[in-house]
Amino acid sequence: MSIVTHVSKTRSKAYIPLRYKLLISYLFLVLTPVIVIGSYSYVSSVKSSEEHTRSNLEIAVKQIGSNVDYRLADVIRGADDIFSDQALSRIFSGYYLDYEKYTITTQYIMPKLESAVNLPLLDAKLSVFLSNKNISEFYYISEFYFDEQKGKGQETSGRQYSIFHMDRIENKEWFKSLSMTYETKAWKQIEDDVAKGSISFLRPIINYETLSPIGLINMSVKLKDVFYDVDFTKLGDNSLLFVIDDNNNLLYTSSRSQPNLNFPSVAKDGFVSQSNDYMQIKHRINNMNASIVALIPTNSFQENSKQVRNLTILICMVSLLVLTLISWLMSRYFSKRFMKLIRSLKAFKEGDFHKRMVVPGKDEFSQIGEAFNDMASNMEKLIDEVYLSKLEKKEVELQVLHSQMNPHFLYNTFSSISRMAKLGEIDKMHEMVRGLAKFYRLSLNKGEMIISIDKEMQIIQSYVDIQRIKFANRIIVQYDIDEEVLAYDTVKFILQPFVENVLEHAWYDDEIHLSISVTSEGEDVVMQVQDNGIGMKEEMIEQVLDPSEKGIGYGIRNVDQRIKLQFGKAYGVAITSSIGEGTTVQIRFPKYTR
Repeated sequence: MSIVTHVSKTRSKAYIPLRYKLLISYLFLVLTPVIVIGSYSYVSSVKSSEEHTRSNLEIAVKQIGSNVDYRLADVIRGADDIFSDQALSRIFSGYYLDYEKYTITTQYIMPKLESAVNLPLLDAKLSVFLSNKNISEFYYISEFYFDEQKGKGQETSGRQYSIFHMDRIENKEWFKSLSMTYETKAWKQIEDDVAKGSISFLRPIINYETLSPIGLINMSVKLKDVFYDVDFTKLGDNSLLFVIDDNNNLLYTSSRSQPNLNFPSVAKDGFVSQSNDYMQIKHRINNMNASIVALIPTNSFQENSKQVRNLTILICMVSLLVLTLISWLMSRYFSKRFMKLIRSLKAFKEGDFHKRMVVPGKDEFSQIGEAFNDMASNMEKLIDEVYLSKLEKKEVELQVLHSQMNPHFLYNTFSSISRMAKLGEIDKMHEMVRGLAKFYRLSLNKGEMIISIDKEMQIIQSYVDIQRIKFANRIIVQYDIDEEVLAYDTVKFILQPFVENVLEHAWYDDEIHLSISVTSEGEDVVMQVQDNGIGMKEEMIEQVLDPSEKGIGYGIRNVDQRIKLQFGKAYGVAITSSIGEGTTVQIRFPKYTR
């Protein structure tokens, strides 16, 4: 007799063979350090290259800024010479006769102004504006000439100094915006400074007795002379080097054509990336409200990092190919041994308890094979001694149940046939005899205990038809059968005891309603018998399903135990009932084909 093992109700939706799991795990374990180390090397190389380049460029920009600060300091010192000279301040505040004006101007004022404008590195133009009109104006008249090399007019250069009265500038917007105090210092592009490419350093002249401003010092210098060192060629090709003020206005650039730059805010550490293509360095000019900004293309210092990246990718790809081959061979070797074990377990699962597994060697697989063979031998003995004996016992009990049922059933049926014959109900008698023949033909089934669900339903339909004739159609039956499950097999004679139980114990009215259904639920088949009888108490249900010999309802308990023996403890009979409303019996077993 073939034995059916318990079929698991839950199966994995996505089955992945062990060979691929081993292969994936090997690749993950081997490639992870390769990728991590390669990525770390690449990132470290890029970071080191950027930091080294940034450090060198910051030094270069800082040196440029120091040179600019040095030149600006000369301009500031020249203005400070005039600002801090208290004797000169008193002269600018005094009143003089005509003959005194000439002496003071030629012997003190002019030498002082000439000394202040005589800068060692820059050609500056000094303009002193005085509120005291008693001091005569003195100034140069600029001359223009045509520069043949540049092809445009140029103003005469050289150190110049002049004296003007304040009324020349008092109404001009740039002057009104100045806050003329003792501390005032400002770099501005005023008048025609932008056109000439110049910038002016402005500082007031103070009356030291009243500390009120009496004039203004304007020291004007050429931007190209101040920012001579701001040269983009010192930082490499395609670099940009320019000077901006605190409002991000462009003051000076060394590029041949001034780009339309959008200056971003810069971090406090002086470095921020404007975009993925440029690295930006900013250095503050101490002696002017301005900063030197350098934009250096990142591709100019990433060549080495690209080589490291390409080499890393190449190593990873070669490692991937080699390690994939090794991992595939290893996984194939181990999966063969696992598959041998799985085939043996499947055969064991399908009831072939004679299957044994031979695993050569002395490793863990051979130990598993020996343990499996020992287990199979023990299981085969236990099944022969326990399982088969219990199943045979239940089959014998079923046969005894049949033998007990058949005489009583036959007696009642023949009694009904005899009564119909006396009453002349030949058609009903003929129908009952035919139903009785069909019932016994199906229920005997050549002595086999496993039949199709289709035959089981024919048995119960024949039984119900006989009872309906017997009870004069007082039995109303409704069937709900899923035709897809009829091809599966089941234990024989599992519905009749429940229908018989309804007809013998559930009546409390002239009619009894029965509902018999067979449906599919996932991997299971569910049979259900529902009536509208008097119902059962919970204590009686427990006694009916009590596996001990003390329980009542021998036929129902026999069905439950035979299903559990055949398919496993997860299956069997469940009963729910309410007094006065009826009883529902549910029989569950797996989809099985012998």
